[in-house]
Amino acid sequence: MTLCVREPLMNYVPTFRKAFKIDQKADLANVAIAVNSIYTAEQIASSYLGNIDPSDNGTGFRIHVLINLIGRVCEHAKAMLVALSTGSPASAEALARIVVEGSVNVMYLATLGDSGTLNYFFRSWLDEHDRKLMEWNQMAQDDGAVEVLTMIKERRQLVQQLQNFVSQNEIHCEIDKSKSAEWPKSLFKRFEALNRKTDYYTSYHRLSGASHLTGEDTLTWLMSTGMPDGMRHKLGKEAWSYSIMMTRISSTFFVDAVAACVISHGRAKNDDLRDCKAALAKAAHEIAGEAGVPGK
Repeated sequence: MTLCVREPLMNYVPTFRKAFKIDQKADLANVAIAVNSIYTAEQIASSYLGNIDPSDNGTGFRIHVLINLIGRVCEHAKAMLVALSTGSPASAEALARIVVEGSVNVMYLATLGDSGTLNYFFRSWLDEHDRKLMEWNQMAQDDGAVEVLTMIKERRQLVQQLQNFVSQNEIHCEIDKSKSAEWPKSLFKRFEALNRKTDYYTSYHRLSGASHLTGEDTLTWLMSTGMPDGMRHKLGKEAWSYSIMMTRISSTFFVDAVAACVISHGRAKNDDLRDCKAALAKAAHEIAGEAGVPGK
């Protein structure tokens, strides 16, 4: 397997270290490729999308939303690498799952959606949140919780304001949702629409152990308690390598999300983003054996 990177990525590690106040003595070699790729992709998204002169209100609305969503995913991606850099691999995996899901959402909106799809996206959350507030409201009424009812009322008022904003924006941007792709409620359906079903299982689902606190890690720990120290050390090293590998894989999803956004708005030359993805893929491949991947 040959993974070609044309030239080294710009070194953003000092910027990352300073931004998150990481000790100068801390060895950041394990996160360097991911840091450089994420910072490079973020800069590309910001500079390219931010300099587009939108042809109409709908396009401007879409660009602003994508810039915001990319920024939110990027924040989690950086936090993921901070967690790994400061000795919290399980937390890094939990954040990696957020990065994968957020990136897939952005990819769907950028690749298959338009301004109308964004409205479906917003209304999906608003409708579901209002439904949950109504359920909570009924429970509070049954319990006679007057103070809670007041809180719910205020929250529903905010949701109504957001619903009004979406409706007004739909008129302002002349959005015709009848021609737009809808927002699938199932994340798996979004993976499927992007022809990335395998990634759902190999990346997103595989990261569920940390975020859902499943039994796998505890069972592994219980099994290891009776093992010799050398074997326990080997298992611990493998777990660390696995976390490193998964943060690199998750970072490729963020790069893909940025690529989807800029390509959908006309950026034709994307060798820089391909370099980021190639560097991440090479780094993940190189550590796969240490991470316990079969056949590596």
